[in-house]
Amino acid sequence: MNRKSVAVLDVESSDVTALIGERGVNNTFVFKGRQTENYDGFADAEFFSPEGLRRAVFNALEHVESSCGDKISEIYVGVPGEFIKVVTKRNLISFQRKRKVNSYDIRALYENGFTAPEDGYSLIRRSAIFYSLSDKRRTIDPVGMISDSLEGYLSYFLASDRFTEILTNILTEYGIRKINFLPTSLAESLYLIPSEVRDEYALLLDIGYMSMTFSVVCGNGIAYQSACSVGGGHIPACMIQDIDIPFHVAEAILKKVNLSSIDGADSRIEYLDKTETYTVSLSEVKEKVKEGLDLICEVINKCLELCGDRSIDYKPILLTGGGITHIRGAREHISNRLNKVVEILTPNLPYYNKAAQSSLLSLLDMALSDRREKSFIYKILYGFGG
Repeated sequence: MNRKSVAVLDVESSDVTALIGERGVNNTFVFKGRQTENYDGFADAEFFSPEGLRRAVFNALEHVESSCGDKISEIYVGVPGEFIKVVTKRNLISFQRKRKVNSYDIRALYENGFTAPEDGYSLIRRSAIFYSLSDKRRTIDPVGMISDSLEGYLSYFLASDRFTEILTNILTEYGIRKINFLPTSLAESLYLIPSEVRDEYALLLDIGYMSMTFSVVCGNGIAYQSACSVGGGHIPACMIQDIDIPFHVAEAILKKVNLSSIDGADSRIEYLDKTETYTVSLSEVKEKVKEGLDLICEVINKCLELCGDRSIDYKPILLTGGGITHIRGAREHISNRLNKVVEILTPNLPYYNKAAQSSLLSLLDMALSDRREKSFIYKILYGFGG
């Protein structure tokens, strides 16, 4: 690949997507190759079939390499919320006298603030919720400011060794030797949520097919995170419990439902599956969809309780991911059940402004930023110590 391009692997709970892209004009992207492959997924931070994951990753990588006619030598892999632990720390370092804060000071602050990782987890990234100077000023970038101390409220992102080991083995077998791991939730926070919104707390909720991640975002970090194996795939599972239809038919019918519509008591939905036609009661389908969404709402409420920070009570929930955002009326139903404002958050990118694209584009943005910051020219301009 050329020096402007990066390869990204987005591992979600039902599929993996490989992408080679580069930065376009006006902060857009240029896609040189992209492929999505389904696999069995994961639950409770365990893959159902590592071999199935291997096949999906191999197929996706082979397709994108064929599309752009080049070999991938380095790749950035997104780590889903279920495989991430976020540890927050406050740390203070003092200087002998007032002087300008530099990038070496920031590195020392991070390194002194973090001791040993938890068993089974390894540090993959660190970021700042905010920094404080000796005059109590808070800032996201203290470099160049005058102070005799520097305090940081810091986020450390730990990835499951099981996840990194499985993906490293797969990618090494494929022939990729340089592998970087990125926390997907942080990538989404920084790419999707404007900095002025992140100045105070923001609630990000990514609901996928079989997994969801709830993050309390502030500054350039995450103050609290919780993830569990509940997602949009549980809704058709609720439907088939009392409606006599196959699972794939339930998924297809779900695309036709509008929870906000007003329908007659005898309204029905028809679906033609090859040679067989399925006809079901619309009101019955809606009730089962709402049951599935109510299960998700219970989990969200639990996340809000576990966070325990009253300052987030009146913050809107920023909903993204491909699990339920495609269901018409789902946002309104969740908002009513939680008694909170719920807004759907999508990438601000023409033709790709769908919530289902959020994780992939966020990872691409973070990977491109990392590649730029590692460049020799960038280090000359901004220093080598950050």
